[in-house]
Amino acid sequence: MLNLRLFLALALTLFLAACGGGTPPPPSSITLTVEDPANSFDAAAYQVGSGNWQPLTLSGTSTKTGTFSLGGQTKYGVAVRCSGLEVKVIQATASELPNPKLECSSAPATVSFTVNVNVDSSLIAGGDEVCVNGPSCSPAATNVSVTVSTATGNQDFLVTLRASGGFVKVAKVLKGVNVVSGGNAAVSLSTSDQLPPVNLTLPTPPSGYAPLMGALASYLSSSNTGGGTVNASLTSYRPVSGSGGGDRYATVIQTSTSATNASLLSIQVFGSGSPNLNLPAPWPSGSVSVNPQAHPSVSGLSRNDNGLQGYRIYLQIAARIYYTATLSKGWLGTQTSYTLPDLSAPSLLGYTPPTGSGSFGVSAILSNKNLLALDLNNPSAFQAGDYLQEATAQTNNYTVGGSSITLP
Repeated sequence: MLNLRLFLALALTLFLAACGGGTPPPPSSITLTVEDPANSFDAAAYQVGSGNWQPLTLSGTSTKTGTFSLGGQTKYGVAVRCSGLEVKVIQATASELPNPKLECSSAPATVSFTVNVNVDSSLIAGGDEVCVNGPSCSPAATNVSVTVSTATGNQDFLVTLRASGGFVKVAKVLKGVNVVSGGNAAVSLSTSDQLPPVNLTLPTPPSGYAPLMGALASYLSSSNTGGGTVNASLTSYRPVSGSGGGDRYATVIQTSTSATNASLLSIQVFGSGSPNLNLPAPWPSGSVSVNPQAHPSVSGLSRNDNGLQGYRIYLQIAARIYYTATLSKGWLGTQTSYTLPDLSAPSLLGYTPPTGSGSFGVSAILSNKNLLALDLNNPSAFQAGDYLQEATAQTNNYTVGGSSITLP
């Protein structure tokens, strides 16, 4: 059971290997922020325009920052190495992303808190569970206590009664709870809280892609602190009792094709009712070419979809490198090819250029929002009507120094 905020964060992480947002620095400079409470940061580098990459010194402890001048340029790049083998690169324009933010590690501060739930006995069947904000669950009873690990301060809690198969029978939000370590709150689930499910109509995938069996449906409160999945079935969701203005639902649908190892993902955010679900267009067959070197070149980045925000390129070779680059549409401009920057020099990120075999992929990212600048800590980051889509072409047969690869 996946919290909507966590899923959106995951989706953005797949796009950015980062998160944007924050207060922009002066327009003549760029400030990179690296979140690293677990001390996994190794090194950072930057690029101005199309110039050479330079080392970037960061200062700070759990949050590290470093600033460099744009020198009148509009395009830039930033990169970090984390945990030895993880390389993250963003290349964007200052107008798209004036204040880039990358994450090397996370360690949210939480406390133990108990939610005491009274459940109408007529709602309970054998094997049912009572859950709070998704994964924290206890066997259902008329009176049940669920202990959660959560942040302190004002929090919301999604309380659900789930059948043995995981589908939601009742969903209710408890808002504005003052959370302190060892504290508790109480809520009741009654028959009036059991709202009728809303059906979801699934789109037909493109030819060759697997049929959609269902959609993941989630809820997120307006404060971004309470949420979780609310599927009443594979093709319906349970509205949340007590929800109000600013609260959101989201559906996630995904399909793939075994023939080419390509995939399509779509997230649709909405306020109520049944949203219009659709998938992005797949990559045309053979439209992407890859030169499989230690720092591969890729061509065919010429999609013209509405809402195209940019591309994400990844190279993963187990125990050698986990490299992700995010290219904004503005940074790429009219270019249709790209080479992963070689930042292996000791003066830059200082890693060993990879050898061996692994996986490679390129994703086109579509949205009505400027995803680069979104900050998931801001409750208004995603609102009803927003969408995020990803079309991916990939291979698990990537060998450094091997023959040219065509995708998908």
